Amino acid sequence: MISKNQIKFVKSLQKKKFRLESKCFVVESSKNVNEILNSNYKIQQIYATKNWIEKYKIRDDISINQVNQNELQRISSLKTASDVLAVVYIPLEKSDFYFSGINIVLDDVKDPGNLGTIIRICDWFGVKNIYCSQETVDVYNPKVVQSTMGSITRVDVIYTNIRRMIQEVAINVEVYGAVMDGDDINQIKVNKNSLIVFGNESNGISKEIKDIISERITINKIGEAESLNVASSAAIILNKFCN
Repeated sequence: MISKNQIKFVKSLQKKKFRLESKCFVVESSKNVNEILNSNYKIQQIYATKNWIEKYKIRDDISINQVNQNELQRISSLKTASDVLAVVYIPLEKSDFYFSGINIVLDDVKDPGNLGTIIRICDWFGVKNIYCSQETVDVYNPKVVQSTMGSITRVDVIYTNIRRMIQEVAINVEVYGAVMDGDDINQIKVNKNSLIVFGNESNGISKEIKDIISERITINKIGEAESLNVASSAAIILNKFCN
């Protein structure tokens, strides 16, 4: 059974303000919750149906509240609630910059689905770090978490002043910017230590960031589409850089 205070608390975590205050976020669905259980994230509380609890043998040190489907629907951010929801503590964010290998920079990406998909794409290609401007959508937004399909546990998302970061990168790091009028990615020589900058869905990379990137790159256009979704662009470019 779930109390009114618990309902109020869980539902409040749909807003960034309350996530920051409580240092907690919500994870829904068996796939995502099991990924959290197998990671270093710490769980505050699990709300689950009897069937889910019986199916998955959870450690005794994790607090589980057995609820019914109607109760889960009351606290879920999904149109149709799953059979499990976890409240998870937000870990301490990394403050250092780790530029070995391929790293992603997001300049004011606003759409939760795009960020979640980019995290999942990075996980696929083995990219461990995403550096985000302070205006980029919150990684612990429920829609972001849901769309990562568990990849949030394996990719670090770090919010920082990306202009200052780019200006301070090591001398052996190449900073690429994904733009419409850059060099064809199939014609460039890839630096093994790279930052790849992707811009806002509507406006692209901001001028202040575009002015300090080392090389502008683009995906060769064959058809008539005006542009590519930022997550689609990330997948195509990472396929080039990581293989």
